[in-house]
Amino acid sequence: MSREPITLIFDIGKTTKKAVVFDYSFQVLEEQNVNFKEIKDDDGFPCDDLPKVSAWVLEIFDHYLNHSTFELTHCNISSYGASLVHLDHDGVRLDPFYNYLKPFPASCKGRFLSSYDRENNISAVTASPFLGMLNSGLQLFWLKYEKPVMFQQIMTSLHLPQYFTYLLTGKTYTDLTSVGCHTMLWDFQKQDYHQWVDHEDLRKLFATLHPADFAFHNTFGQRMIKVGIGVHDSSAALMPYLATQDEPFLLLSTGTWNICFNPFNHEPLTNTELSADCLCFLTPTGGGKPVKASRIFLGNEHDLQKNALTEFFQVSADYYQSIGFNEDLYAALVSLPENSKAFFPIGMEGSGPLPEKQTRQTDFTAFTNFDEAYHQLVRYLVKWQLLSIQLLDPTKKIKNVIVVGGFAKNTLFLEILKREESDRKILISDQPRASALGAAWLVAGENAYRGNAGTLSVTEV
Repeated sequence: MSREPITLIFDIGKTTKKAVVFDYSFQVLEEQNVNFKEIKDDDGFPCDDLPKVSAWVLEIFDHYLNHSTFELTHCNISSYGASLVHLDHDGVRLDPFYNYLKPFPASCKGRFLSSYDRENNISAVTASPFLGMLNSGLQLFWLKYEKPVMFQQIMTSLHLPQYFTYLLTGKTYTDLTSVGCHTMLWDFQKQDYHQWVDHEDLRKLFATLHPADFAFHNTFGQRMIKVGIGVHDSSAALMPYLATQDEPFLLLSTGTWNICFNPFNHEPLTNTELSADCLCFLTPTGGGKPVKASRIFLGNEHDLQKNALTEFFQVSADYYQSIGFNEDLYAALVSLPENSKAFFPIGMEGSGPLPEKQTRQTDFTAFTNFDEAYHQLVRYLVKWQLLSIQLLDPTKKIKNVIVVGGFAKNTLFLEILKREESDRKILISDQPRASALGAAWLVAGENAYRGNAGTLSVTEV
C-alpha cells in the first residue's frame, strides 16, 4: 500500500516549537508542540536551549522520514528572527546561542554609531530602529569586540531558520527575509549588505544569499526530499495572504507584540516612523520587496492592565473573558468628555508610538465596576493600536484590515475596532498556522498552492 505524501514544517517560535504535517492539499494531519526550559549563556543570561531544540528537530525529522504510513516529500523551516547561529571551521555549532533580549552594552553602541552613523541615517537606510541585540547584525559586531576569542572561531554565521536547514542537510544558505528583518545588515536602497558589513569584514561569514522560495533536493539515505532554505516567521505568516487576497490589506498580527504589516506602502521609512518603532520586512517571493511594519507592545499592555483591574475589582483572573460587547456601555463611554476616565500606558515605555515615560496613573475608582473599566481599557487599546496603524497608512488608502492571533479571539477588541475604524473592513482569519502554511507553500512552489487557496479564508467581523 502506497504511503501518503506529506510536507513537514518546523515552526520554531521563541516560546513554542512546533512540527506541523500537511497533506497534499495543505490540510494539517498532525502537529506536535513542545516548550523547552531556557538555559544560561556564558554571562548568566537566559537563552534558548539550542542543543535540545536541535535534538528534537532531528528526532522529529527521523520519525517522519521512516514513517510507516506517510511519505515525507517536502520539508521547510519557519523561525523567529534576530538570532544567529555560528559554525566553526569544522562546521560545528559554537555555543552559547545568544538571546536577542540580552542587553547591548552602551560602549558597544557608542562605538558602532560613532563609526557608522555619522550622518544619522543608518536606521533609515537599513529600515532598522536601533534595537541592540534585536538587530542581529549588531550581535556579530558585539562578538567581534566584546568576545574576540569566540569571534575568531567563527567560519559561518547562519540566521536561525537556515541553521535548521544546515542541521538537516549540511548545506549553508542565507535567505532575504532573515537578512532584511531589522538586522541593520541590509541596505534597502542598494539592495545589498550595508557598507559597514564590508568595513568590518563580516560579509565572508554569511552564506550565499537566496530568496525564501528557493528550495533544493537533498538525499537522505535512499530518499530524495525537497527542502526549503527556511524563512523568517513574520514573512512566512504574511505570504499566504499575499497569495490569496484580491484587494490590498493591512495584516495585524497580534500577540505580546502587535505588528501591523503594509505590503502596499513602498515609501522609505522616515525618521518619525523609525522613532515610533516602524521597520521593514521583506516578502518571501518576488525577489524580496520591502514590507513596512509598525510594532506596539499591546498584548503585554493588555495583560498588565487587565491584571491590575482584576486585583482592584477583586474578580477572578479569567473573568474578563466572559465580557461581551455592551452597546449601551460603549455608547456611554464614547459620550464622555475627552480624556474623562482615561487610561494611561504602564508597559510601553521605550517602544511603539507611545514611548514616553508616563507620569500619570489611571484612576480605577472612576469606574463603577470591572465591566465598565474593561470596556474603557479596550477602547484605549484600540486607540493606541490605531496610532500604530496610522503610521503605515495615514491617508487610509487601504480599506481591509485582517486581524490574526490573540486579539482575533477578543470579541470586545474586534467590535470596538470595527466601530472606531468604520471606514475600513475588519476581517479575521481562521488560519492559526499561517507561518507554517507559508513555509509549506514556499517549499511546494506556486503551482502546488495556487489551487489550495481555500486552506486560508478571511471573514468580516
